[in-house]
Amino acid sequence: MARPVEVKVNESTFFITPMDAFEALEVFGDLQKDLLPAIGDLISAGLGQSEEQGGLAMASAIEKLSLKLDGKQLKTWVDRLVTADSVAVSINGQDMALDKAARALAFREFTEILELLFHVIKVNFAAPLGRWLSHFGLDLSLVKADQLARIAQKSSGNF
Repeated sequence: MARPVEVKVNESTFFITPMDAFEALEVFGDLQKDLLPAIGDLISAGLGQSEEQGGLAMASAIEKLSLKLDGKQLKTWVDRLVTADSVAVSINGQDMALDKAARALAFREFTEILELLFHVIKVNFAAPLGRWLSHFGLDLSLVKADQLARIAQKSSGNF
């Protein structure tokens, strides 16, 4: 079992447990079709930039994501990827599963939920996607967001 990855979103510390490889394969199949074109900017925002540049790029990418996906789609993906089984949170020094009660305590704004969703996707898919693209001679840190979205759309039939 993979070790949880610690990420900080505003004042909250989250622990993301990477998915089992077979579960990740299934999720990635849906992700590349439904969500990857919309989150290409988010993935690019987290790669090869200073913390300040990455923060600005992430804010812009979240805004673009909000324009590309409706509320039902966003909620469906958050419910699928940000679960009590896969994410824990530390609140007042106490670690707990991110269940409904913990969600109410952990998030003040919806953008924090989107940022956590980004981290969950990055933990589970950024490195494998980068390794997969490198087999084709592509360096993910050099791929622009719109190119990444096109690559994902073209590869949707390859899995």
